[in-house]
Amino acid sequence: MEEKTMSQEDKAYYEKLFIKQGGMKTRSGKAVYISKEYHERIMRIIQTIGANEISLSDYLNNVLTEHFAVYKNEISALYEEKKPNIF
Repeated sequence: MEEKTMSQEDKAYYEKLFIKQGGMKTRSGKAVYISKEYHERIMRIIQTIGANEISLSDYLNNVLTEHFAVYKNEISALYEEKKPNIF
């Protein structure tokens, strides 16, 4: 698979979207477990791109916010299709 070369605009958009503080207090969320590989990769991303100014929680919250915005319709349709009928 050939890697796509990113433009400066693409890079700036990525940083604006994901490399930002979210204002969420870490203790107000819930603990989640991710693979060691992903944890290490995300830490390198936020330490390097984010200059250690954002937390792991901020980054994951930003990624999930975008994921839910992009896939809102698909998630809603699948949820409606699979939720149990109460009657």
